[in-house]
Amino acid sequence: MPKLLAIIGALVICAGCDLLWQSRNEIKFWMAAYISVFRSILRRQENTVRELPAAVPAGKRRHAVRFLLGVGFAFLLGPMLIAISVTLLLYKNL
Repeated sequence: MPKLLAIIGALVICAGCDLLWQSRNEIKFWMAAYISVFRSILRRQENTVRELPAAVPAGKRRHAVRFLLGVGFAFLLGPMLIAISVTLLLYKNL
């Protein structure tokens, strides 16, 4: 059972990495938007950035769920399953 959980955890991490790879353009877009807003705050300009720094309109950017699932799978659920499997393996040996 613990080995099966570890294998499932590794597969979940791989699925999360794949989802993150598929949404890499979204990550680039939001990082560029964050950096432009951060720069305007550092320059203490009164007018903030009104346009997002991408050629594609924001209405076509609907992949937030894919990004959030990728982060959740790769950094939360997968490692949690692996930690549970290691705990079960160590608990069995006591």
